[in-house]
Amino acid sequence: MREEKIGKHKVVFHDDIEQMSINQFNKVNKYWMLSDSLGSDFADIDKMHLSRLTLVAGDKDKTVKEINNLRILVNNIINEVSPEQLAFVALIHSVDGKVVEDYSEDNLKRLMRELPLRVADVKKKRYVRKSTQS
Repeated sequence: MREEKIGKHKVVFHDDIEQMSINQFNKVNKYWMLSDSLGSDFADIDKMHLSRLTLVAGDKDKTVKEINNLRILVNNIINEVSPEQLAFVALIHSVDGKVVEDYSEDNLKRLMRELPLRVADVKKKRYVRKSTQS
């Protein structure tokens, strides 16, 4: 586990998947996957979606799928939902000694509101390592 000071809070993060509950591991993976495939902000529209649309423009089914992904991203942005940030918060083991047991989306959003997170905190997101055991 890794401890960090975020604002006035002592936050302990899991840094190995072996430390996580199955529910927590699934939430982290879910939000990382959404972040990787959909993106998290308007910059991702230019970086990912517009270039993908030009690549699949001749294939109607792939174009429709990409447009739907773009719609989900825009909806998430409008509703202030960031899969990247939710994945980061889902890595938290405890805040000020209180163990996080509820990894529902609503509780993760509550944690994001209560912790004074900065973009720089979230950009260091993928520090969890896979199990070192064979």
